[in-house]
Amino acid sequence: MNPHGMFIGATGSGKTFAAQQSAKSFRHQSPHPIKTLILHKPLEIWPGSSATWQTEDPEKYLWKWERSRGCACFMELADALVDKWDERFWRCFTQGRHYGHRCYYISQRAAFVHPAIRDNCASLHLFAVPQNAAKMWAVEFNDPALLGAVKLPPRWFYFKPDRYTPARLMTLAA
Repeated sequence: MNPHGMFIGATGSGKTFAAQQSAKSFRHQSPHPIKTLILHKPLEIWPGSSATWQTEDPEKYLWKWERSRGCACFMELADALVDKWDERFWRCFTQGRHYGHRCYYISQRAAFVHPAIRDNCASLHLFAVPQNAAKMWAVEFNDPALLGAVKLPPRWFYFKPDRYTPARLMTLAA
């Protein structure tokens, strides 16, 4: 099982809210809640209902990640002063399953997603993106429906639970 996934979309599209709702569902999962580790953007703290533990400091996040097991780990890497080529972060996606972690990447731009992260993510929440990014994700996930992300209004997204299931158009509850 590959539990890793991505939330990708333009500013204001709803990706962070969707990731927070996903984290909240892990925290309140019955009968066994799952802890959530959050690396958030500077000055954008996640609600307590979504985060078991959170920081804007990449070094503190990595320290906690390595000492935890079985967590849902959310990383707003592109906006958290983390270099795309910092192998310590893409290692979270290549080795996270060995720690029992589910890792989720949150970003505005396809160019910020390291190939090792893309290769190790099975699920995709694709919000509004520019045409070149929609093409890249359509190729990456072998699904031409993702080309429709160019015209999505805020809070609408394509969801692929895995690389083999066709994308579904969905919306976030208001």
